[in-house]
Amino acid sequence: MTGRETSRNRTITILAIYAVAMGLLEAAVVVYLRELYYPQGFSIQSVWDLAVIPQKIMAVEYSREAATIVMLAAVALLAFRETSRRLWAFLFAFSAWDIAYYVFLYIFLGWPPALTTLDVYFLIPFPWIGPVWIPLLLFSVLGAFSFSRLRK
Repeated sequence: MTGRETSRNRTITILAIYAVAMGLLEAAVVVYLRELYYPQGFSIQSVWDLAVIPQKIMAVEYSREAATIVMLAAVALLAFRETSRRLWAFLFAFSAWDIAYYVFLYIFLGWPPALTTLDVYFLIPFPWIGPVWIPLLLFSVLGAFSFSRLRK
């Protein structure tokens, strides 16, 4: 293995560790939000189920989600010099972050109870709601593909 390959592998590993740590942090925030606003258990069928969260808290949530994207983009920009690698690094980190988020929610809360359980994927630019299996499948494939592109 060349020095360049070793350096690239180390960068990818650090990127993955960062993304998984962000996933844990995101899951911790969601644990607190669910405890505060859904003490009987979280179940969502439509955007109206989010109405229990006060508007000022939702504004903070929008900001937190935007900050998440900025943080993932910033680390991707720092990780590589080439524009294409930066894009793959962002997609890899985003994928690892999202998968880790669901893994930690399951560890912390035993949630989701099934892959068909509905969740709010993201709030920006509007609430995206759907079954948990969709982001898990999408980001597993995208994560694996972006990882393979970063290794080249």
